[in-house]
Amino acid sequence: MKKLITLLIGIFFISSTIFAQLGEIKGIVKDEKTGEPLPGANVYIEVGGVMHGAASDANGKYTIKPVRPGTHAVYISALGYKKAKTYDVLVTSSNIAYVNFDMDMVVTEFDEFVVEEKMHEIDLINKSEPGVQHIIPKEFKKNVHKNDPLKAIESMSTGVTVAPNGKDVYIRGARPISTQYITDGMKSISGEIGIPGMAIGSIKVYTGGVPAIYGDVTGGVIVVETTSYFDLAQQYK
Repeated sequence: MKKLITLLIGIFFISSTIFAQLGEIKGIVKDEKTGEPLPGANVYIEVGGVMHGAASDANGKYTIKPVRPGTHAVYISALGYKKAKTYDVLVTSSNIAYVNFDMDMVVTEFDEFVVEEKMHEIDLINKSEPGVQHIIPKEFKKNVHKNDPLKAIESMSTGVTVAPNGKDVYIRGARPISTQYITDGMKSISGEIGIPGMAIGSIKVYTGGVPAIYGDVTGGVIVVETTSYFDLAQQYK
């Protein structure tokens, strides 16, 4: 009996950890001309060839969860409207990515297929997390310092300085020991990121307003999401 209870507790802990590392996508669908909410629209993402999504409710709102961290393309279709697609939507662990759609009505033959495509714009300042800077996978992979994660973060973030020894990091002048590293939801014991640049997917750098989930931190927090199997599969399509 004790072994069974221990096993169940272990399964619960692992499940909780996995779901804590997943994010979600939310938004509102409206008619472009009238501004009225559009119910019944199908909004979905495609992961590993499998579609995962939801339909907008009576208020035009939809929620897709859980969603693996990484960049995703969000598709939408509704009867009588042009199909649309928004790509490069960044999803990070325990975070909500907001994607709204203004649908354009179309009067055409049923056999005509029209798709509108645009890049998802990420706000420079996230209203829910004003003290966080996002580094999306595409930006990190293009950085000349991608094999040296700390140097890459320094070159792509404001308020982050790497010491001459290449190991200590100062966030807005705080002491290096005040900087905390989180990789895939786990706190680094060594005080370093601990993984090579090629394994890094997205990065969030908290330079202020650190969420309570990361504890009492006087400096900043660097949150790293590793590259998943699905991210690698998309790179080689």
